[in-house]
Amino acid sequence: MPSDWGNAMMEQAKDSPQAFQAPMVYVVLFYFLLLAWTAVSLPMIYVKFRTIGFQSVWIYASMIAFVYAYTWFWSLGIFYRISLDGEDRVTLRSLRRELQVSAKQIATIEGSRFPRGFGFVKLKLPRESGYLFCLSMTGELEAILRRIRKNNPLIAGVRI
Repeated sequence: MPSDWGNAMMEQAKDSPQAFQAPMVYVVLFYFLLLAWTAVSLPMIYVKFRTIGFQSVWIYASMIAFVYAYTWFWSLGIFYRISLDGEDRVTLRSLRRELQVSAKQIATIEGSRFPRGFGFVKLKLPRESGYLFCLSMTGELEAILRRIRKNNPLIAGVRI
């Protein structure tokens, strides 16, 4: 009887919602460094263009503006929170949006190239790749990734 109770508790824990959120200090530091990069480099580029004149190189100025806009758009889409509910729906949150997908729709999970999970975890989703802030592979994150892999045996895992 006790083993049945233990199995029931493990099943209940498996079906319970799980969540991982990157440390806010790490997320704030990332965006602070991005803001500092923008604040330092943009005025230097402006001064350079001002000395040579914008009329003759407007195409270069528009390309640089595109790079800044794309960098910020992409960076605001990096996920800082992942959760997995009892129905195996994965919810990813970023500053720009919230995305919900089934665990079976995730094709690949790639861990960080740096030691101990520092950096980002890459998730290959149906139409895009998503990145998740990861300061270290904690028990919550490992449990979520393990559960995703269990629900989708065809998933490719790299460095996890």
